[in-house]
Amino acid sequence: MAAAFHELPLALFTTLASIGAGAFITLTVAFFTTKFDDEVLARIDKLALVPAIFVIVGFIAAFFHLANPMAAFGVFGGLGRSPMSNELAVAVLFAVVMAVYVIMGLAGKLGGARKGLVAACAVLAILFAVFMGLAYNLPTVPTWSTPYPVVQMLGYALLGGAALGACVLAFAGVLDDALQGSFKAVLIVLAVCGAVISIAGLVLMHSGAAGVSNLIVNGTTLAAGAQGALFAAVACLVLSCACTVAAAMGKGGKAACALAVVLALAGVFAGRLVFYALQISVGISF
Repeated sequence: MAAAFHELPLALFTTLASIGAGAFITLTVAFFTTKFDDEVLARIDKLALVPAIFVIVGFIAAFFHLANPMAAFGVFGGLGRSPMSNELAVAVLFAVVMAVYVIMGLAGKLGGARKGLVAACAVLAILFAVFMGLAYNLPTVPTWSTPYPVVQMLGYALLGGAALGACVLAFAGVLDDALQGSFKAVLIVLAVCGAVISIAGLVLMHSGAAGVSNLIVNGTTLAAGAQGALFAAVACLVLSCACTVAAAMGKGGKAACALAVVLALAGVFAGRLVFYALQISVGISF
């Protein structure tokens, strides 16, 4: 697990950014399935700052991974060729649209642009999650060069976003109203699908790592060392899903939503530690 803690800034980035971005998917569903009055919309707009803060703090954490933060601007030089450059480009695009949406919301200026902007945030949030996974598609690291990183990140965004989005609505005092319509079913689908695919991607990557080794690192040993974090990740993700579904069923209210977010944070972070712990380069292979 030593390698995982070496990548702590990136673990924090991918945890916070995926959950924060995913919340805009849930908010988009709420706006398209429920009619809110202006007073309610104003409350939601203020609390939309919370998932935005998740994303911003995640970005800040990512900069601590760089020996020279100014080198981040050079990453754009590989746009179209480098998975990391592509990820950063999508991340910046999402951040810009998110910032416009949140700032206009706080200023009370969204008006008729609300649905268009929040829908753009949702689409970009999905792309952001996908490109976060694709950034690790490195042929030299066979444990990462699979579809599993993308599956994991997409699942984290859906599950964590469902929890955080529901939490925003709950603390805005409108979750019960939203649950009267089709938002209830969609929220449950987002949480369950997010939990299923993220756990499946994590477990399959962990089991596959046991068959990858080189002359220095044994995949079986690394997988065994990450097993505790794997169990913690699966447990927290399942419980986060359960709390989100309970909130969707009208049980637990704000407490259930808040607990779902805390568990999602713990589960995704533990899952990211497992991911980084299973980094095995082809190096000198056999």
